[in-house]
Amino acid sequence: MSKFEMFKMSKVNQSPVVKKERKSIIKATTHIGELFDDILDAYIPESSPIRTSQSQKRPLESPGFRVPKISKTPTRTSHQPSRLSRSIPCSLSPVNASPSQTYSQRKGSGDVVNTFNEGGLSTVTDWSGQGGGVKISLSSSSLTKPYQYMFQKLSAKAESLDEHLEIMGEMLATQHGGQFENLAKPSQGECKVVGRVCCDSTGKMNACSVVLEGSIDVSYGKRVSVDLRAMDKYALFPGQIVAFEGTNPTGRKFIPTKILEPVPLKKRVMTSDKPVTIFGACGPYSSQDSLSYEPLADLLTKVQEELPDVLILLGPFVDVKHPLVEKCDVGEMTLDELFESQIRHIQQTIPDSTNLVIVPSQRDAACSFVYPQPPPNFNITSPNLTFASDPCVLEVNGVSVAMTSTDVLFHLSSEEISHPPGSDRMGRLAGHLLNQHNFYLYTLPLRTSTSTTHI
Repeated sequence: MSKFEMFKMSKVNQSPVVKKERKSIIKATTHIGELFDDILDAYIPESSPIRTSQSQKRPLESPGFRVPKISKTPTRTSHQPSRLSRSIPCSLSPVNASPSQTYSQRKGSGDVVNTFNEGGLSTVTDWSGQGGGVKISLSSSSLTKPYQYMFQKLSAKAESLDEHLEIMGEMLATQHGGQFENLAKPSQGECKVVGRVCCDSTGKMNACSVVLEGSIDVSYGKRVSVDLRAMDKYALFPGQIVAFEGTNPTGRKFIPTKILEPVPLKKRVMTSDKPVTIFGACGPYSSQDSLSYEPLADLLTKVQEELPDVLILLGPFVDVKHPLVEKCDVGEMTLDELFESQIRHIQQTIPDSTNLVIVPSQRDAACSFVYPQPPPNFNITSPNLTFASDPCVLEVNGVSVAMTSTDVLFHLSSEEISHPPGSDRMGRLAGHLLNQHNFYLYTLPLRTSTSTTHI
């Protein structure tokens, strides 16, 4: 018998083998952790001791995120102290927000840090609002809706800068009398010129790198270097519009001897005889160790007590530089929902006689990161609620209130040069802001800011 026949007979004599498949039923579930447990149950025998520990399931968590546990029926005995000294509004804080330790341990709460025109406030005895009769409106220069930024042509930018230079030049000429001459024209005698301060290099400007750019109408847009050695006192920065008096012997270098006084802002007169109380605050409204928004809750409590006529709140409300916001640890709410819930709670908390003005910030997580910044776009309407842009000018009973949440003085302080040293630096920087009639004075914004030319 051949080997093939012997192999065939051995296969025939063997008993048939029936393959049994173990069927497992996986129940539909909404939690991915339970789905993994059902799959494991299909491969673990029923007699295995591992099944006895299935009642104690470990929650599925990633290393950087924990699912907040919310007790459905919280209980507390009468002898247990509360973790919060006061209740934090749930609409202001995320679900998993904890009280701030740094804010609760702060010192000097309620102290008056500084008072302006203290001598003229001796007759004021009541800071409460008048309970209505205050008319507020936004000026025509403020933004009212979003716009397409990053679509600007270079020609439009140059035209806008030159237009602002011509307007300021006409105001300076009216104040000092006469007309300004071409700054590139050779002149052996004293002459008056006006232009925009620029730097002749890409680095930080110094006393040896100052150039003056004239307008297209008067100086054909030419630039000349400025020799400041004859000046006893000056304070300059890139983008500043300044008027000099001096000589230009060669037409290539202007030697100033004096800086002409800038044009002051016009004084406004109130249209109402009644005093107006305005409260103003600038964010962020939470400490760095928590998103409980306790400072904002204290501010609203003060507003309920004093009843001001106008409450101006500048952002950021949801700060992108907050450590918890950077890690997206804000609970179950999105950043837009957190911002909108804060506005709704503020609007419902303040009295009806108080006008609320909301100004965004470039650090707001739910707003456009551009300057000028359009107002927030939320579906919230109320007679005493106004969404304003950054920057904006608010008219309150005939008085103009200019506002911006961008730290212009900080940007300006890193670029200004002055002589002699030792003068009032902060007062000088604030004076630049008023004398230039502009919200953002520096022509080339810093890396930490995003700006356009139409300001």
